[in-house]
Amino acid sequence: MSTRSPEQIAAKDCPTCQRRRIKCDRGLPTCRKCGKRNLECPGYGLRLKWVQGVASRGNLRGRAVPSSSSSVEGRVSREPTAANGHSRLAPHFPPLFPTPTSELGLSQGRPVHVSRLLAWFNERVAHRLAWVPQQNAWRHMILPMAESSETVMSSILTIAANDLATEYAPTDLGHGTFQQMSKNYQNRSLALLAQELNGLSISPASPRQTNTTSAYTLAAVIILCNNEFMKPQTAGWKVHLSAAREIILAAKGRPNRAHHLASIEEFLMLEFYEASVWADLTTFQNYNDTPRVPPTGAENAVFTDYVRIIDQITRLERRKSHPKPVDQAPPKCGPIQDIHSQIDAARDNMMQLSGSIHFSSEEDQRGFELVIWMYYHATIIYSYQALGEDSATYDITTSRDEILRWVLFLSETRDGMFAQDLVWPLFTAGSELRGDPAGQQLIRECFGNVMRISRILDRARVLAFLERWWNEPHTSASWIDMARKQSQDPQYDILVV
Repeated sequence: MSTRSPEQIAAKDCPTCQRRRIKCDRGLPTCRKCGKRNLECPGYGLRLKWVQGVASRGNLRGRAVPSSSSSVEGRVSREPTAANGHSRLAPHFPPLFPTPTSELGLSQGRPVHVSRLLAWFNERVAHRLAWVPQQNAWRHMILPMAESSETVMSSILTIAANDLATEYAPTDLGHGTFQQMSKNYQNRSLALLAQELNGLSISPASPRQTNTTSAYTLAAVIILCNNEFMKPQTAGWKVHLSAAREIILAAKGRPNRAHHLASIEEFLMLEFYEASVWADLTTFQNYNDTPRVPPTGAENAVFTDYVRIIDQITRLERRKSHPKPVDQAPPKCGPIQDIHSQIDAARDNMMQLSGSIHFSSEEDQRGFELVIWMYYHATIIYSYQALGEDSATYDITTSRDEILRWVLFLSETRDGMFAQDLVWPLFTAGSELRGDPAGQQLIRECFGNVMRISRILDRARVLAFLERWWNEPHTSASWIDMARKQSQDPQYDILVV
């Protein structure tokens, strides 16, 4: 008989043991029987997934949207049918973990663990999600939405618990406890999202209700997408991005866009745009060539000018590598000098923006300006790499060395303040360090600092990609070619975030 206390075991067998028809030991975070046999143990939470259904009425009419169903592939699956024949949309929560349905009375009578997770999101997670900690819409826009939406609350608790789990060693009980808690809240959020999306796809009661529901739904989906960025190799983030895209497309055609949540929607659409650009950077097999236009005039558009140019460069590279039929319009582009003029303008705009942000100190502002310059040089490097233009008039090692100099200075003076922003410049600088052991070691150290301060996400695999690139000098002409070849195997997909 097991000597573990009830708090250390799950309430039911894991799906793998159930499928194998053997008794599960119900260990947390995963069972030992699966581990001993090198089998994947998915844990004990409800396994829901987004799939595509097609709305027949309402604002989502004709669009492929996530929906709830117990049998149709491509939709959010319900829980198994109960013994009485009724499907149970709300997931079952083991006794070890509180049921979100009853606890989300929000401000009144809030359980201690919910307060802790909300505080963790406010103090830690929101910091890492924002470009600039002093200008944090996650904190002053999104977090308050949880007081009015159980779906948003469940999504916030999902990412907060998942993030908090990483504070514990994998063998620590706290790690498994918070991971399981995250899965439970994710299940609850997905179930509620299915209901909301079904409501949007049928017939809204009023434009105001549709606007409000759509904003909350989009917020929850974007939060869950960011949660999946913490484990990007599972590719769950791709599904959430697809869901967000459909919600945004449906919202464009509805009336009364200027509603009380319009500024929040604008921020969320900006988050969607930027996430899509970073995803497309290393996407080749199913690259989405649909033109995107970032929201304009958003107060939280900090690095958006650079992101827009990176998007443009990526599109030009993809079209160059995969030409369109002659009857289609050619890509709108000019010589690389035009791209560089845009990069110069983006740098100038951001330096101007720096003066309008209320930093805590001059040192913080100086750190932000260093990040601006690092993105400037990183985007220049990427333009030459992607577009294959003659770089005889510009030595891109100059940009590489400037990034290395500033990233070292930044990590020494402002440890942690802008760590979440450094992956892109570190990656581009690292891609120009073949045959430079000292520079490669610096990149390793800086990636280690970034992962220590602002979570691993896909950064360990990004670094592993760079190391393969350094060690295989004759296999590919550029890191883009190497990434394109390796993208045929999903295990080599990387996400530069």
